[in-house]
Amino acid sequence: MFKKPPANLHFGKDGKKGYNGAMPTFRSEDLSPFGRLAVELDTAFSEMTRMSGQIQRLDIDSESGLERAVKVLDLFARNGQAVAEGIQAFSKVLQEARSKSEAAAQSVMERAEAIRDRKQHQSDLRSRLASVESSVAAANAELSGFRQGGKDLSGDKNTRIREQLERLSGDLKSFLDAAQAVKSDAARAKFKTIERDAQNVLDVLRASSRRIEKALAGE
Repeated sequence: MFKKPPANLHFGKDGKKGYNGAMPTFRSEDLSPFGRLAVELDTAFSEMTRMSGQIQRLDIDSESGLERAVKVLDLFARNGQAVAEGIQAFSKVLQEARSKSEAAAQSVMERAEAIRDRKQHQSDLRSRLASVESSVAAANAELSGFRQGGKDLSGDKNTRIREQLERLSGDLKSFLDAAQAVKSDAARAKFKTIERDAQNVLDVLRASSRRIEKALAGE
């Protein structure tokens, strides 16, 4: 359709074309169809501008000048036809590029929604685990007053202490269920860090539960 751009054609930072062997060369085969058509059109426009100036400068009063002018006019007409065809092709490619851009934008929007949903799920799991950790910390602070062998829970005066330990034991079991639920949800969602943190909380809870069991057994 158009003449290929010269092999040493390059574009500077200002977007202007230039020819300089010292600078990186421009290769049309590196461009997309959209880019190649744009370059070809630009080259054709430049050629039309050049021929227009040549036609204006020719001396049509002489026979040779007149013949030359006729030839240049013919070349100008053919180049103009090529430009018209190129504009149509460029418009088609531009529409295709627009369709692809819109499809890509839609795909990104859908992916962005999935990312937001997953991030929210991650935040919810972290919040649930943090709540369990806070409850465990409070329970352990309460449990710290009951050391192995430090309390004799067989007498009537320690009935209240036994009741407190039994209540605390029940609380720890509910915390265990909550931590296990977080771990299971994290595993299904493939949040490895949260799953690992939940396991650490479970280990602490089980250790605390064993301490209470020993205290209740009077060990």
